[in-house]
Amino acid sequence: MNASKSLALFFAFGLLAGSSPAAELHVNCHSGNDANSGAADKPLRTLQRGISLAKEGDVIHLHPRGATYRQSGTFRQQVGITIEGNGVTLDGADPLPEDGWEQVAANLYRRQMKRTPLDRHLLIRAGVMERMGRTQSANSPDFPPHSELKPGQFCFENIDDKTGWLYVCGSLNNLEWSTRVNGVATGGECRALVVRNLNTRNFLNDGFNVHGDCRELKFENVNGYDCFDEGFSAHESAECEIDGGKFYGNENGIADVNTTITVYRNCQFYDNVNTDVLLVGKSHRLIDCQIVNMTSAVALNAGPRDKQLNFALELERVSLKTDQKTAPGHARVNGGTLLLKDCVIENVRLNTLGADVSYQGQNQIDGKTVAGP
Repeated sequence: MNASKSLALFFAFGLLAGSSPAAELHVNCHSGNDANSGAADKPLRTLQRGISLAKEGDVIHLHPRGATYRQSGTFRQQVGITIEGNGVTLDGADPLPEDGWEQVAANLYRRQMKRTPLDRHLLIRAGVMERMGRTQSANSPDFPPHSELKPGQFCFENIDDKTGWLYVCGSLNNLEWSTRVNGVATGGECRALVVRNLNTRNFLNDGFNVHGDCRELKFENVNGYDCFDEGFSAHESAECEIDGGKFYGNENGIADVNTTITVYRNCQFYDNVNTDVLLVGKSHRLIDCQIVNMTSAVALNAGPRDKQLNFALELERVSLKTDQKTAPGHARVNGGTLLLKDCVIENVRLNTLGADVSYQGQNQIDGKTVAGP
């Protein structure tokens, strides 16, 4: 063997020996321990520890399948990591004990609690979230006085800058209280992250919260519901693809803002408080999606935040309908460009004032066919 070939083999062997193979990290919220290695037989306990240990190419597996994790996880400055959720639900709430309450009136109880992050309040009773009509918006109503609460309702009254009284009217069985801000979050510059087969619920902000300069993010078969703010929200210059998801019971089903670029495929948006689909970023596509307007929420609100900014929205094979209500729903695209391709819009008033609208294929809009090239 000549010297050049020997040198080439030496460097090739050195590269292989020096490379770090992708790892399979395992997390089990029941049997794990964060002091473990994360091997299949020595799982970690928390998702956040798995994220902290993960390197590019690694896959974090959550066990047992379909479990509830009263946890959250945040990526910061990370690349090429996958979360395989295995149907796990990240839950932003913790159970409240049935004892230790002070009875202050017939059927009215209180207990002293830490003030929650963001001073937002969600009570879950037997699995059903109650926000008392409150949202993060400026016109959110105040709590009624505790003396005026009705069975099933609650209120929170601050004591000082750290604690407050939680008042509950009615049964104290099966109560939960939201304490965590986001389910899965990002910050800084992240690249090529994948999250799949994961649910988030009962968070004080968002189920999935993407902040920072994050690109090539993929979310597959994810659900975000019953959160104080959004089921999914992208900010700054994030670029995300979401394939398969349900976003319901939030203030906004989704809300993508700033200069985001997002693509939603095979997703459903319904039963939200303020807006089912809010898109005010740079470029957005909905493909094979359903927007079902079931409440007084706006079904679709889209357009540039500033008329000087570029904005593009494409709806391809999107169904936009109402359900469980007789009044028409409302949708508006107030600028930029809108492309409708083979869409169906029923009992929803679509306002496109200020937008450049074009059509492709066969669109059915309130029983009328609007065709395009």
